Amino acid sequence: MRALPCLLWSLLAVLWLGAAPARAAAVDPAARGLIVLTDRRQTVEVWPAVSVLLDPKGSWTLDEVRLRLPQRWRPDVPESNFGERREAVWLIWEVELAPSATGAWLLDVAYPALDEVDLHVLRDGKPLHEAYQRAGDTRPMSWRTLPARTHLLPLDLAPGRYTLLLRVATTGSLITPLHLVTPEQYHQHDARVQLLQGISSGVMLCLLLYSLAQWVSLRDRMFAYYSLSISGIGLFLFSFNGLGLQHLWGEHVRVSEVLSPACVLLSSAGAFLFIDRVLDIQSLSPRMSRVMHLGAAIALTSIALLLTDLFGYREAQQVSKVLGQLPMFLALPFAWTRWRQGDRAAAYVFLGWALYAVSGVTMGLLVTGQVAATFVTLHALQAGSLVEMALWLVVLGMRVEQLRGQAELATRDGERLRRLSETDALTGLLNRRGLQAAVAPLMARQRPARLVAFYLIDLDGFKQINDRQGHDVGDEVLIEVGVRLRTQVRDGDLVSRTGGDEFVVLVGDLPDAAAAQRIGADLLRALVAPMQVREVSCEVGATIGYALAPIDGSEMATLLRRADQAMYLGKQSGKGQVRRLEYCG
Repeated sequence: MRALPCLLWSLLAVLWLGAAPARAAAVDPAARGLIVLTDRRQTVEVWPAVSVLLDPKGSWTLDEVRLRLPQRWRPDVPESNFGERREAVWLIWEVELAPSATGAWLLDVAYPALDEVDLHVLRDGKPLHEAYQRAGDTRPMSWRTLPARTHLLPLDLAPGRYTLLLRVATTGSLITPLHLVTPEQYHQHDARVQLLQGISSGVMLCLLLYSLAQWVSLRDRMFAYYSLSISGIGLFLFSFNGLGLQHLWGEHVRVSEVLSPACVLLSSAGAFLFIDRVLDIQSLSPRMSRVMHLGAAIALTSIALLLTDLFGYREAQQVSKVLGQLPMFLALPFAWTRWRQGDRAAAYVFLGWALYAVSGVTMGLLVTGQVAATFVTLHALQAGSLVEMALWLVVLGMRVEQLRGQAELATRDGERLRRLSETDALTGLLNRRGLQAAVAPLMARQRPARLVAFYLIDLDGFKQINDRQGHDVGDEVLIEVGVRLRTQVRDGDLVSRTGGDEFVVLVGDLPDAAAAQRIGADLLRALVAPMQVREVSCEVGATIGYALAPIDGSEMATLLRRADQAMYLGKQSGKGQVRRLEYCG
């Protein structure tokens, strides 16, 4: 995080240098609007030669503009950027084509989000009707001479001098980066741009698929909200850069009209909900959490109004401008609080916001006509959005780790509670419930040649020790009994205290009844040996009844009942015995 200030200042410096408007130097008025093409190796920036006429109602015809040509003026705006204008703008410049530069040229109007673009060419003051062309994102792609991402207008002119008049009108920002290039130069450049746009779209798609997969897997709405936000910003950038009109909805101009503001609103709705969830604003301020949900509802409602024509483009654009940055500003204090509390995810949220804020401010200055239309300013929002979404992915990764940790903790807690519910608190042996849960694997191994013995053990003389020495000594005796029983059996066998001074031992894989009798005798000898408890010598006896599975039954309840009956007979016969009730069924 120490590198954050340096990173931000570096990014700001780069954007400032790239966005600084380039003013044309004062030149002779007669030569100011002339571009001379002497060879086909050059890429020509048209802006330094441009003069303009403003058509307040957007209704002038070419003849009316020709009459007003002497009134044109050099635009006093940042390079190629007129900002938000309702009137149509006529851009006018002259081109002199030398014989050495003869051939096909392309006029690239490199800002896809322009509604209407019309090119007229004059020679000797007269229009060349065959050179008239139309483009614009509110016109079907089939109207264009060349179906390109930007507004690409071919020029095939003989040597000589021409006047070019480009009429541009739009409901958004009137940005007009103009270049004269040869087809070879354009295709080389566009191939690089298409590659970068493809990478950008691919990254967005991968982030979207990842978040959707995590949502399906983890059932956490946070991932759904992230998907909502990234799908909105991804579709906006896809449309804003002209890829949608070029590749997907070329004949459906209505899509282009509503998609940009709708996508910004969709991204804002996702951002409201995602930030509320990821920062857990609900626990810090329930009121602000409700505000965040209200912001998302307003964004989604605005989309519905836009799609049903109850909102116009400009109204939706104004709402999207406000809501686009609002989640960040509303949640800023809460992100700071989380950061101060040691939440590392909040630090990445801060970093993403900082970079996105720089790109968002740059984009805001661009669309309002405050900075020049350069490569940096035109692509600042795309770069900032990609970085922010990537950092938000880091936040998601941290939240996944937290969810995994919480799940593991819940599993451990559940396992601990299960063990507590199945364990005798005094001796640490299984209780009756634990015995019932653990007996199934042992019973699954029962065979006629692999018997399972159920020993029911009742202590003799324990009540007298409890009465004479006290419950503390009695508890110690029970603990010692548990220890002695465990030392007589294998790890896979079971020892349980089912209540009071009654114990149950299960031993599996016995070859015959004689082996079960021998183990019962070993258990009895282990218990009757004197034990030293709190400097008191204690002696207890035991009577053991047992049953064999599958000989005496295959159900736990049946076997314990028969073992209990055998133990009762042993008590009646003088105690201190190991008895089995012979099966008579």
